[in-house]
Amino acid sequence: MEDIIQNFVLDLLKQAGIDNMPEEFKKEYAEKLSVEAERRLGVMAMEELDAKGLEAFETFMSAHEAPKSEDFLEFFNGHINDFSAKANKTLQDFAQEFLASATELKGQKMSV
Repeated sequence: MEDIIQNFVLDLLKQAGIDNMPEEFKKEYAEKLSVEAERRLGVMAMEELDAKGLEAFETFMSAHEAPKSEDFLEFFNGHINDFSAKANKTLQDFAQEFLASATELKGQKMSV
C-alpha cells in the first residue's frame, strides 16, 4: 500500500506541476501529501467497518505492534467489501481537491 500511495503522490505532484520544484520542497510536500492520503484512507476504512469489523480491527491492532502497510491492506480487504474500489475513489477525490486548490493557487499568484 505504501508503494501505491507513493506512486499516487508522485503522480499528483506531476499533475500539479510541482515535480520541477527544488528536491527538498518536493520531498517535504510529498511527505505531507502521503500523510493526508493515508489519513483519508484510514477515515474511509473506519467508516466502512461495521461493529464486528471494528472489534476485529481492535484485535488486529493489539496483535500487531507496528503493522506494515501490507498488513493493513490485507485486513481491510478481508473486512470491507470492494475495499480497493473504495480506496481508489477516496484517493481520486483527494486528487481532485488537491489539483483544484493547486490550480486556484497558481491563478492567484499569476494575477498578483
